[in-house]
Amino acid sequence: RPGGDRIYGVFDHQLPAALKKLPFDRHLSLKNVQKVVTEADGYQPHLIAPEQGYRRLIDGSITYFKGPAEASVDAVHFVLKELVRKSIAETEELKRFPSLQNDIATAANEALERFREESRKTVVRLVEMESSYLTVDFFRKLHAAPEKKPEKNGHPPGPNNDHFHDTSLAR
Repeated sequence: RPGGDRIYGVFDHQLPAALKKLPFDRHLSLKNVQKVVTEADGYQPHLIAPEQGYRRLIDGSITYFKGPAEASVDAVHFVLKELVRKSIAETEELKRFPSLQNDIATAANEALERFREESRKTVVRLVEMESSYLTVDFFRKLHAAPEKKPEKNGHPPGPNNDHFHDTSLAR
């Protein structure tokens, strides 16, 4: 019953593919950033940083993650329902008791529905928490953090490496 591989597939393939399709290029285009910052902070330039504009850009960007996150919950839910269905169908002992088989399937599907709703709420809550985590101080430190130099062998850092030190993520 290869369910774990299918669940990993949701997070290793489907979720990253959905995230790559998000319209960040449009949302973070120079024209949109100027518009959001101007609308948020007014037309008077700020001396340090346009804080409200940053907040709106962050909230808007992170809000895009809700759709793919909820779709991942639905995909895992579908995999689990299929596993329950196949497990019940393949269990020889249950074939003698069709009413018990039906009751188990009903109870399992009801539990999975409850877990799905709880998971959706949790995922949305996590996305919202992430949008409130980044503060303006994050951007101030980000500007001060030096960028990583290419490796000694002449190759730039790999695509999974951050462009900034972990200190930029500290509060």
